[in-house]
Amino acid sequence: MRTESATLNRFLNVSVSLVKKHPFLLVFLLAFVLRAVPEIIVGEYPVGYETIAYYAPPMFGFRSQGFVEVLSGSLGSGPVFYVLMWVIEQVSGASPFLVLKVSGAVLFGLLAVSFLLFVRRGLGFDWKFGLLAAVLMVFQVAALRESWDRFRTVLALVFLFLALVVMLSSFKYKTYLFGGLGVLTVLSREYVGIVLFAAVLGFVLLEKRDRLKSILGLVPAVGVFFLVFGRGVGLWSYWENGSFPAGPVAGFGGVVLDVFAIFLVCFLPLLPFVVKGFFRNPVLDGMLVWLLIGSFSAVLVPFFAVPGYQRWLVLLVFPFSVYAVKGFERLHLVVRRGFWKLCCVLLIFVVVGAGYCSGAFSYVWVFSNSWVPINMVQSSIEWSQVDDVKSVVGWLGQNAAVNSSLLVEERFLGWVQIYLDKGRTDIGLVPYSAGVSPPSVDSGDSSSVYLIWYAESEVLDFRRIYFVGDIAVFALES
Repeated sequence: MRTESATLNRFLNVSVSLVKKHPFLLVFLLAFVLRAVPEIIVGEYPVGYETIAYYAPPMFGFRSQGFVEVLSGSLGSGPVFYVLMWVIEQVSGASPFLVLKVSGAVLFGLLAVSFLLFVRRGLGFDWKFGLLAAVLMVFQVAALRESWDRFRTVLALVFLFLALVVMLSSFKYKTYLFGGLGVLTVLSREYVGIVLFAAVLGFVLLEKRDRLKSILGLVPAVGVFFLVFGRGVGLWSYWENGSFPAGPVAGFGGVVLDVFAIFLVCFLPLLPFVVKGFFRNPVLDGMLVWLLIGSFSAVLVPFFAVPGYQRWLVLLVFPFSVYAVKGFERLHLVVRRGFWKLCCVLLIFVVVGAGYCSGAFSYVWVFSNSWVPINMVQSSIEWSQVDDVKSVVGWLGQNAAVNSSLLVEERFLGWVQIYLDKGRTDIGLVPYSAGVSPPSVDSGDSSSVYLIWYAESEVLDFRRIYFVGDIAVFALES
């Protein structure tokens, strides 16, 4: 028994020494490898919905575009990410699909590092607390879902946490560095910029030090936010023309169910520790208050709500991870005698995260929702349907009438943009949101109107004219 105890102590001492020396490298590798798992499983294509719908199509045109063209073309939609992808493509010569597959893993690794840095240097916790918070965050379904296809958001979060570290530090030129990181946050993803503003506001209101420097450092980010994105700022009503708008979530009851389904999917296993470990901190307070308003205003004040409750709900994972580790401390798990209990708790989160990431198993299906996929080994359509889509798009490029229109729902949009014959500039794409009916198109403006949809479906006013497997081309009946 003494020999076994001595061996365990030596193992723990060596492990602690290794973690103390290289915590950032270890966290990066952990997040990188975990996020790389679904990419390795899938093979040729990058996983994710937005990855194909919004990132890949413009990247296939980068080879013929210059820096200014890429920047101006993406200015209102997160230009930092697109410019970064353009640079990587120009330097590496790799295909857009390969760049996106690697980028997903690298960005998640950088997010884990920046979050660890924020907890350690920004909030001032020791290395053990910071490492636990970062590891816990990495295996959360909410964080993994965000890394699945929200690349601009993940990049913005990296800049967000770095900006907060600088703001809370004592650098000589921190106002300038903080200002630059704030601008990068906003230009990566504007709504993450709002989280930065909320965190800084909480610091300014609740903390007495460096108020002026913090406000001055934030001015450039605020200016860029309103200059570039100002027209889209405002509250939104979930009630339009006497009824709730059509979409994947129908009616006020559907919104309420969706909000709580996403919340439970993301945080049910973590919530007891969050409640136990909640504590006050000026930066976390500001961040938390805004995220809760954004998450639940659709339920509490649907006539005067913050748009996009899904995105705010998922971002709660960051303050919640910090509170949860504080909960571990208060439950006496972060001490030597609580080592095995802590290992058991972490093992549960590791198994859940690894299962979700690899597609081996998942509990997400229990809470049907509009935002969190059942697992990460998915795209905007079934993998078995990709070749079908490519085939019908190829047929359409050869057979579509001149000056025709093609109705494309969001899940098919990226595939069509990538694989439609580039010489068919006379085919006008008419994209529309997922979960809604195809928009009306005046056939007088086009020689023909086509629709790409599932072959076994019946579509009002359209007839099926060609199909391969599960996917078909429909034509509007005259």
